[in-house]
Amino acid sequence: MQFSIPPWAYDNEVVQIAQKFTELHETLVAPRVLELAGEVLDTGDPIIRPLWWIANDDEAAYKIDSQFLIGDDLMVAPVLEPGKQERDIYLPAGRWRSYKGEHFDKGPMYLTDYPVDLDEIAFFTWVH
Repeated sequence: MQFSIPPWAYDNEVVQIAQKFTELHETLVAPRVLELAGEVLDTGDPIIRPLWWIANDDEAAYKIDSQFLIGDDLMVAPVLEPGKQERDIYLPAGRWRSYKGEHFDKGPMYLTDYPVDLDEIAFFTWVH
């Protein structure tokens, strides 16, 4: 994890948000990346994957360029527009669980204007 400007150069709210994201990275992302790195030599699969990787028959998945997968089962949908606290999210077919604990069992589907607070990043796990 890397910061281009250290969080402590800002106010305490930014420092707290950075700490929250660092903890999320350490508990969720880093272990998954290390696990996938161990599989790369055997599979040749990339660690960071486009949505169509798990939905290669889904035409809509090929058009999504602002979401990505870490492995096959962790989808990240960051808010990329400054000042926004919501975004549209595409869920390929399957059962998905949001970071908020919501379950989405029917798909594929769009979540329109899905709320994402400033101190959150939207991610979903694929429930097999």
